[in-house]
Amino acid sequence: MSPAQKDHLENLAATARNTLLGKPATFRGQTIRVGLSAIAIGLDLETGGLRQGGEFTARFLASSLQSAPRRGEQILIDGKTYTVATVREQTGTPFEHVATIVPGSSL
Repeated sequence: MSPAQKDHLENLAATARNTLLGKPATFRGQTIRVGLSAIAIGLDLETGGLRQGGEFTARFLASSLQSAPRRGEQILIDGKTYTVATVREQTGTPFEHVATIVPGSSL
């Protein structure tokens, strides 16, 4: 498989994943679709239980943004505000930007 064919298939996969599984979100004043995955449940040592902090991995299609998301930017999903906490430098594909988003309007 040539590099061009590989890029084409990766772009198709990212687009299909976003189209089929993505949720509508408002980001930078525009409505886009974002693929969300819940971050793994963590152990809370203070209370001795498990917790889900509401953090998500968000996959943005690069073609739907002018530039990659930046730490501290806000995104609105299902009426809830999230803040971009981290952005992965390298996702393995140039067609997606992957970020961790956390509940709330500030870090």
